[in-house]
Amino acid sequence: MIPISHFVYPCAVTYADVGLDGRLCHKGALRLLQEAAAVDSQNCGYGLLNAEESGVCWILTGWRIQLMKRPLWRTPLSAETWPRTMDGFLSDRDFRIFSGNELVAQATSRWCLVSTHTGRVTRVTDTIRGAYILDSQAVFSEALHTNGRSGPSAEETFSCVIGRRDIDTNHHVNNLHYLDYALEALPQEVFEHIPDTVEIVYRKQILLGTPIRCLYQLTDDDRHQVEICSGEGKDIVHHAFLWFY
Repeated sequence: MIPISHFVYPCAVTYADVGLDGRLCHKGALRLLQEAAAVDSQNCGYGLLNAEESGVCWILTGWRIQLMKRPLWRTPLSAETWPRTMDGFLSDRDFRIFSGNELVAQATSRWCLVSTHTGRVTRVTDTIRGAYILDSQAVFSEALHTNGRSGPSAEETFSCVIGRRDIDTNHHVNNLHYLDYALEALPQEVFEHIPDTVEIVYRKQILLGTPIRCLYQLTDDDRHQVEICSGEGKDIVHHAFLWFY
């Protein structure tokens, strides 16, 4: 039974949420969870539509999602979400997706509170914290990655220039597009059999017109890693790391 303090977002698998086999994919699940988190924060008074009044917005810094089932197009779903922590500048938020009573996916995320006036991180006040109902229940026992590193075996397997299609309301690349770039960088045999768990850590925002490169390698612990970066040499910028395992 879903605790009464958890926000539940009724939804369904749309055509935009499925992979080549017509079933829910990681990007589709993350799209649903992004929406659930956004609606929950809007209901609490700190969402997109009241950012000008509140003076703050939440910026995503990391995801981990595990798909246990991959329901077909048009399957009704419910996305359950709750903030676990709100300390300093950060908040951890967890999720579950259900098809009826069956658990389809679970995820965790980390968000940073940013001032809309300065564009810099700002502390979570007692007023902001009090607008939410926190629950310390965690879906994963392991903490999210906060960084990554490409080794000497990493190869550049995809590159592109960021276009207007990739930019969101925060005027930088939307978090879901990072997954798009990483999927392009994977070897074909990995892309055709994506592991159940995908993890993303966002290091530096990507702006319009940035030429990016994706570096792929298989790590020592058998995780498929993609780094998204730009620049060269001492001017290199590490934008994100993604792991498929």
